[in-house]
Amino acid sequence: MKKVLAILFGLLLLAPATGELWRIPLFGFDLLPSDFLIPLVFAVWLIYKIHSDRKVRLGRVGKAMLLFLFVLFATYLINFFRFDTHEMTMAGAYLCRFVMYIVIAFIAFDLLNRDEKYWLRILVGGMAASMVLISLLGFLQLRYFSSFLDLGMHLQGWDPHIGRLLSTWFDPNFAGGYLAFILGITIAMALYFRFHKNRRWFLAMSSISFVGLIAAYLTYSRSSYLALLTVLGILALFKSRKLIVVTFVVVILGFSLSGRVQERFMDAWGSARVLFGIDVQQTIDPTTQLRLWSWDFAREIISDHPFAGIGFNRYKYEINTRGHGLLTDHASGGSDSSLLTIWATTGVFGLLTYLAVGFVAAVCAFKRILKKTDFRSYLSSGLLAGFGGMMLHSVFVNSLLFPLIMVYLYAGIGLLDE
Repeated sequence: MKKVLAILFGLLLLAPATGELWRIPLFGFDLLPSDFLIPLVFAVWLIYKIHSDRKVRLGRVGKAMLLFLFVLFATYLINFFRFDTHEMTMAGAYLCRFVMYIVIAFIAFDLLNRDEKYWLRILVGGMAASMVLISLLGFLQLRYFSSFLDLGMHLQGWDPHIGRLLSTWFDPNFAGGYLAFILGITIAMALYFRFHKNRRWFLAMSSISFVGLIAAYLTYSRSSYLALLTVLGILALFKSRKLIVVTFVVVILGFSLSGRVQERFMDAWGSARVLFGIDVQQTIDPTTQLRLWSWDFAREIISDHPFAGIGFNRYKYEINTRGHGLLTDHASGGSDSSLLTIWATTGVFGLLTYLAVGFVAAVCAFKRILKKTDFRSYLSSGLLAGFGGMMLHSVFVNSLLFPLIMVYLYAGIGLLDE
């Protein structure tokens, strides 16, 4: 049973590599492979647990997540009779799906407390393997399908990305945020093996990290670049000051080698000058303008429903009713900011309990990181760096609620918990 569970968990960590290529229509929903694998993992884990160990394990982060789940369901039920029953029923189905992904953290934590070395290999190895696979698929996509205009994907509601690495996810921002998160783990592992003079594994993790760095660079995603810089900065702070020099070299090379990167940076710089009132002659670039509109729509909902929100995953119906978006838009499920989306849908109590989960996770990470050189210390530094990068990334993209990313976020929380 343990081997079956390991295989299923490994497949779950690799499943997001299928991205948007494989969605299975069922009962009006387009389901991902991970949506099928999580219930299987849960069922096998439950049988395995009942058969061999019935002890209930809830880590510190797990207890904080239970509080968030309570608020999540409470705000949903409060809104159930306030809005259209069909809309709330559909939103409820997605709420159950969201809870499924959160369950990954509880399962991972329980397994690690029963056989740490075995499940660390499965979880960390699966995450690293997924980054290699998604990066390689991204290189192939960039080589053979560099323009979504040529493929007519814009007619299906996708942004017409040209010359950017999308991999199978069809979105450079989500793909870049995911890569930044996993790079926190693989770079931390490379630092660990370097410190302990394990040349073979140092080279392996360094090579994996290099592949991920190239892939992240080719997304040309400014939010992902910021996330990656945050990851490297946190790792430099806790584990290796030399990473400051490496980061400086990477930034200089990345900026100087690509006119596309220079253009993206100058657009961001110009938009920032306008927003801060430094240069009123400049114009805000289209991407930034769309993001600002998205934030305004979320703030409008928050001002009308600040305490209980509008119910989890009812965001697309609300902005459709207000005339701000269409139900068919791929980006209609939330604001271009995860925290604004959580606030708008679950109210201020949902936002605060969600932030509490992050705070408790950070405390757990700090306790393991400080003055230690063991494997879990380096892993925790990588996870803290990854989560720090994702929090910054989620200010500009709804990445914390993206299913393909949530697989790794909640597996990471399970690794970080204590």
